[in-house]
Amino acid sequence: MYELVLKWIFWISIAVGAYVYFIYPLLLALIARLAGPWYRVRPEKSDEELPSVTLLIACFNEEAVIEGKLINALELDYPHDRFRILVLNDGSMDGTSKAVNIFIAANPDVPVHFLDFNENAGKSATLVKGVEWLRGNHPDVEIIAFTDANAMWTTDALRKIVVPFSDPKIGSVSGLLTYYDPENAAAGRMEGLYWKYETFLKRQASRLGALPGANGSIFAMRIEAYKPLTDTRGDDFELPVMAMIDGYKSILVEEAESREAPSTDFLSEYRRKVRITGQMIPSAFLLHWKALLRGRLLLAFELFSHKILRYLIPFFQITLLLSNILLAGYGIFYLVLLVIHIAFYLLAGLGFVMERTGKHPPKIFQIPLYFTMVNIASLVSIIRCATGQKVHWERNR
Repeated sequence: MYELVLKWIFWISIAVGAYVYFIYPLLLALIARLAGPWYRVRPEKSDEELPSVTLLIACFNEEAVIEGKLINALELDYPHDRFRILVLNDGSMDGTSKAVNIFIAANPDVPVHFLDFNENAGKSATLVKGVEWLRGNHPDVEIIAFTDANAMWTTDALRKIVVPFSDPKIGSVSGLLTYYDPENAAAGRMEGLYWKYETFLKRQASRLGALPGANGSIFAMRIEAYKPLTDTRGDDFELPVMAMIDGYKSILVEEAESREAPSTDFLSEYRRKVRITGQMIPSAFLLHWKALLRGRLLLAFELFSHKILRYLIPFFQITLLLSNILLAGYGIFYLVLLVIHIAFYLLAGLGFVMERTGKHPPKIFQIPLYFTMVNIASLVSIIRCATGQKVHWERNR
């Protein structure tokens, strides 16, 4: 009986991991293929037909990049009489505010507005205040676009991301994030590889008009579809999902591209994952419940498979390792798997030590290290959420 229970725990743990990383993507691709593309590319509009757009840039300690971001935004191919930029300073402790004010003073004719908040309330809360200001001061705005201060858009990205809104069913459109890594860091390569996997999933969900979340560096929404969960919650994951719960469609436009540099080391990437995951975990459970209540079954399926189960993977990894250790005496099969298991985590640990001591870990160390880092970040985030610890907006890149 004892052996049977251990085997059940072992194989269930493997099955959950296999489902999250392999079976779910294949199921989603199959559903998307059978259903066919929900959205087809529409012709671009003339300048006179384009909607009024405001680009929101929330900043926290972005002194080094904010001027470049503003220059990049002003170079976007979009008529300036239908476009404005709203910079939101979330209590930065560096020279971000000074840099923005100097830029505006030097370019008085550009459509840039600046809201300088002294308190560091967090990115989502700052965006909520920005949209409230827009609704009160510029009621003509139809589309709100979101970006990060370190994200550089291609010149035609805004036009590309706005085109789908000619369909009144579409509430949220995400662009495509690509990484450029001049330092060719191991962490950057692994994040880029992971992002290719994520883009595949986004592409399948978009074919169904059901992209559960957007990319914070480049996405846009109808302003009437912008409904944050609370005054302090409303990020690139929650907002498109809330729009879908309200009946809108959410899609990906890969031609609308944003480029940014990835983390330069695994520790920085770990800290970023902890922050992001800590914000998303409670949202995933809440939004999954809302989707079920509203009968959005496809969305509920996506949230459960791609978000909730994935965040729980570290617990199944722990049960897998412990059951494997206890089963090692029950046959050569489990003993060999245990050796592989231990070797995997040893590679991850050695890779981390190598990087922290200034060495470049070879490729054989990078995948175990990245996989382990991501799951430790999820585990830490869950513990922090369970113990009521708040998530702080930090600049890790």
